Amino acid sequence: MILAIDIGNSNIVVGVYNDKLKSKYRMQTLLNETADGYGIRIYNLLKHDGYQSTDFEGIIIASVVPVLDYTFTRLCLKYFHQEPMFVMPGTKSGIKIKIDNPKQLGADLLVAAVAGAEKYSLPLIIIDMGTAITISVIDKEKSFVGGVIYPGLSTSFNSLTKNTAKLEEVRIEKINTLIGKDTVSSIQSGMLYGTAAMLDGMINKIKKSYPEAVVILTGGHSRILKEYMEEKVTLDNDLVLDGLRIVYKKNKKN
Repeated sequence: MILAIDIGNSNIVVGVYNDKLKSKYRMQTLLNETADGYGIRIYNLLKHDGYQSTDFEGIIIASVVPVLDYTFTRLCLKYFHQEPMFVMPGTKSGIKIKIDNPKQLGADLLVAAVAGAEKYSLPLIIIDMGTAITISVIDKEKSFVGGVIYPGLSTSFNSLTKNTAKLEEVRIEKINTLIGKDTVSSIQSGMLYGTAAMLDGMINKIKKSYPEAVVILTGGHSRILKEYMEEKVTLDNDLVLDGLRIVYKKNKKN
């Protein structure tokens, strides 16, 4: 088995794989947490489900939080007695990166593209609903051709309520009315219907260049957003973890 770890700005997701995903755990990203703090939490989660540290032949990590890279390296050495593989420039992926500066491509976006190219037909539009909403385009030749970055739901609306007098903090939860009747429902409408309309519009525009593109929705708030979108999208919340498993196999030393 292998451990696949996705270190994001808001959450860290850990997946246990043999050939398929067996278990998945999510925890909040804490920049000041120690290797022991994360190590004990992950170790205990695994132990609770019957796993031992010796069960894992390898660990692969996609990180967009560089300050935690050393923390997780120490964690892996101390609790699993092995050095993790980090996805970085030069890691074999099978994806051609056709952006101006390939080193700027986030590891999470790359492994999501890897999984998307293996699991679905090309071309692809991958929408990841994280701290930022990222829209990635992969063409028929397995080339990552570029994308769009937009503030995430929590990011943009937390900023709105924090910096605007008399606006309340609002939870992201399902609503049934487009036209809000009070402050909270009006903000929720903007969050859900507004963001969904933006995504529908972006998909429509991108499909003018890639009309056959399959659209994949993944990440944090993707499940609830899908209900408000008009464009046809496929929900796949394990895309990044699946991509990590595939990349691990491509780079495993025999």
